[in-house]
Amino acid sequence: MRITDIRTVQLTRRFSHPQRNSCDIRTERRFTFVLVDTDAGFTGIGEASGNQNLIAPIIAAHYRNRAVGLDPTDSEGLWRKLYAGGAFWEIGGSPVCALSAIEVACWDIRGKAAGVPVSQVLGGAKRDWIDAYASDLHWDEPASMADLARRYVDQGFRWMKTHIGAEYDRDLLRLEAIRRAIGPDIGLMIDINTVYDRQTAREQGLRQAAFDPFWFEEPIAPADYAGHAWLKERLPMPIAAGENLYTLSGFEPLLACGGCDYVMPDLLRCGGIGQGRLICDAAESAGATATPHNYSGGVGLAATLHLMAALPATRLLEFDPTGTAIYEELFVEPLTVKDGRVRVPTAPGLGVALTDEIIARYR
Repeated sequence: MRITDIRTVQLTRRFSHPQRNSCDIRTERRFTFVLVDTDAGFTGIGEASGNQNLIAPIIAAHYRNRAVGLDPTDSEGLWRKLYAGGAFWEIGGSPVCALSAIEVACWDIRGKAAGVPVSQVLGGAKRDWIDAYASDLHWDEPASMADLARRYVDQGFRWMKTHIGAEYDRDLLRLEAIRRAIGPDIGLMIDINTVYDRQTAREQGLRQAAFDPFWFEEPIAPADYAGHAWLKERLPMPIAAGENLYTLSGFEPLLACGGCDYVMPDLLRCGGIGQGRLICDAAESAGATATPHNYSGGVGLAATLHLMAALPATRLLEFDPTGTAIYEELFVEPLTVKDGRVRVPTAPGLGVALTDEIIARYR
């Protein structure tokens, strides 16, 4: 089997209410889906994170001609050819995000060609349901965030994540309102989105520790490995990081210095399913817990579910219940969420399909 073409489709979902974190405000989300065609009639679907303005041009100008003619079922060979096939390597950023989408699409092809779900290609599903946390409680007024948190509990979620970091004192009011709304037994993740420096992260982390965070996510710049280790020694709550790192090589310094308790590779950024598996295995060997990051459409969600099903040491799926993703429409089988858990797809491949109806709705 050989790749005959790679195409991209970009869709947009606009919000009725803006989403804000410590770094920016969004009024819409764009999704770039990558379609890999083959001479056997199978088309794989991938999804790209990164800068949505750059993905399609990178694939058209940099990857498409190099990928045509390659075997999509040879994941390692395809990776070497596209990632390390030239004198000048693209070791991170949008080029790796674009390559991640192609790689994920090729896993979809492998599953479809074999007539089995991707979790089976990865060695078999060790579980049918994955515990999930609600992501996200985006930055808002304390009462609004508390009301939404309470609704997530009512939906059955036992963990949830909030974004703060923009206003130090009022952030404490937000955390107080959320914790009061959900009670002491619900896990509350705090995501800073890298906005603090080391000292601010220590000072604010000690103040936020009063609300018993389940973890303290991306408090500082992602490549400040030593800073993560420094914080880990000085704060009482676990540190989570990794969504902005690329490939196993990018995670190795963080693991080597013991910089975090929870390791968060994003399959649409870190290099795809193959690199994600290597990173999760390395995290387990280093004594950390792998909990893949997932802020995506339904393709990224499906890929993450399949990998986590095959790797039982991974924990806690990041699931977006805000209604701003493109989740349910893409799943071939109904997307099943019950009591804070998400069912692993069982259809061949990833179990997703990009229909004309979806494209027309979000073009």
